[in-house]
Amino acid sequence: MGGNGGRGALMTWLGRAATLVLPYGAVVVSRGLDCLYILQLERYKPDRFRAWVVSHRRALVPGRECLLQALTVAVAVALALAGQHWLGSAVVWLVTGHIIQSRHRSLQVSQRLHWTTRAARVAAVALGLSGFLVAWAANTVGQALPAPDAVSRYVAGAIGGLAFVGLLTPTIVGLAARAVAPLERVIARKFLADATRRMGAYRGRVLGITGSYGKTSTKYVVADLLSARYRVLKTPAGVNTTMGITRVIREELRDEHEAFVVEMSAYGPGEIREVCDVVRPTLGILTAVGVQHLERFGTPERIAEAKYELIAALPAGAPAVINADDAVCVRLAERARTDGKRVLLYGMGEGAARLAVRGTEFAVSARGSRFRVITADGQTETFETKLLGRWNLSNVLAGIAAALEWGVPLAAMKPAVGGLVPAPRRLEIHEEGGVIRILDVANANPRGAEMALEVLSQFTGGSRILITPGMVELGPIEAEENRRFGEKAAPVCDYVVLVGAEQTRPIRQGLLDGGFPADKVLTARQAQDVTEFLAGIVRPGDILLYENRLPDTYLEVAS
Repeated sequence: MGGNGGRGALMTWLGRAATLVLPYGAVVVSRGLDCLYILQLERYKPDRFRAWVVSHRRALVPGRECLLQALTVAVAVALALAGQHWLGSAVVWLVTGHIIQSRHRSLQVSQRLHWTTRAARVAAVALGLSGFLVAWAANTVGQALPAPDAVSRYVAGAIGGLAFVGLLTPTIVGLAARAVAPLERVIARKFLADATRRMGAYRGRVLGITGSYGKTSTKYVVADLLSARYRVLKTPAGVNTTMGITRVIREELRDEHEAFVVEMSAYGPGEIREVCDVVRPTLGILTAVGVQHLERFGTPERIAEAKYELIAALPAGAPAVINADDAVCVRLAERARTDGKRVLLYGMGEGAARLAVRGTEFAVSARGSRFRVITADGQTETFETKLLGRWNLSNVLAGIAAALEWGVPLAAMKPAVGGLVPAPRRLEIHEEGGVIRILDVANANPRGAEMALEVLSQFTGGSRILITPGMVELGPIEAEENRRFGEKAAPVCDYVVLVGAEQTRPIRQGLLDGGFPADKVLTARQAQDVTEFLAGIVRPGDILLYENRLPDTYLEVAS
């Protein structure tokens, strides 16, 4: 233990020493890691990364830094031409570096870079390219500059080279991503082939889940309900893309797993189909079709088509569990019947058509819910759950429908439903020091936000405080949806803390339109400032709803 602690302390000391003597080098490394992180958030797509860089260029490379670096290089060249000792240039470079470093802020706020092997490969290529550019600049200037002192010439060239690399770091990372892309495609094809072979030999059942929202919570519900009869593996939180699922198959799926529950997401057409080609689901759940990611898909129709890819991939006669309370899902259910699927509808609407699983007699409170389930064959059972919100009850009904289809008795699900806990960061409740915090920071859609406000309204005893940066990726309807969110929050909340002045402007307008007092609306520039704002208003007994956390690609401070 002491050895590990000593090594850790030594590495920390060396890092601080390097920052002290190579301040601008530390800025360049930090910027490179930030760019690699953004590339990772954009799923290593060079074109998407480039688009992000273009729209955030000023944040990545501030104009003041460009000016300071130009002056520093000019001074270094002038000192070399004047025959001055190289230490003079080094001191100027050091001072400039510390000035730039004092103003530099990392873009890794809500999350951190994950050091995967792919990230390491891109980083290695970017580092090699950067080193080559610095060496090339040092050598070129060192040989070409008509200055008497050779060391001063090369130092001036190195200072210019590092400045050049620092200002072009986003471009260098983008080039590195493109350079490794062919290798990544080869590796991806190999991993996909391995996973496809593994699934071909797998004798268990595969359940796929998709939807614009509700899919992660439903995944946790259905896995717990199936566990009453089966040994179940579910994809981990946040894993819902082809390569992430492929890794789970290769590293975690075992023959003893009798059921494999797979969450599927998409940022574009064809992505869910690609996952289905690998996992071959025999039961599919469609939770909802909404406007989340409208900015990326372009039209609601394309979103619906992407979600339907799961249903289309099911074998003929296979069960498709579909939400009857969602109008788009109902239309897709009719299409599924035409395509030869066996549709099982679930829902809470009393006037809905014949449902495989119907929820009724709801009693929802701040501490949980009680409801009754009636099945198409006349079974009935009353359930209690600690999950909050009516939307969560819809997710439970989806899980019950799927578990019934796979032979789990309705009565056997009661203990599992009673023991359900929220999926991570989805209406999670934390209580500390008499303050209740509701974390709903992975729910960036209009319906999810509305349901979260409904949950908040059920709490009494203290001030109800909403903290939110609003919703994104809603394309042309984004401003109006955020305005409506503010309008709906007005009668529920006592205080609202908005994160990001520009992006939350529609929410503020909605709050004011709803009659909310302007002096109870606080605006934080970025997420790190929220704690300071809350310190002035939060008291024991208060209830705080954290609604949505934007990925760092959307942080206003980076605009």
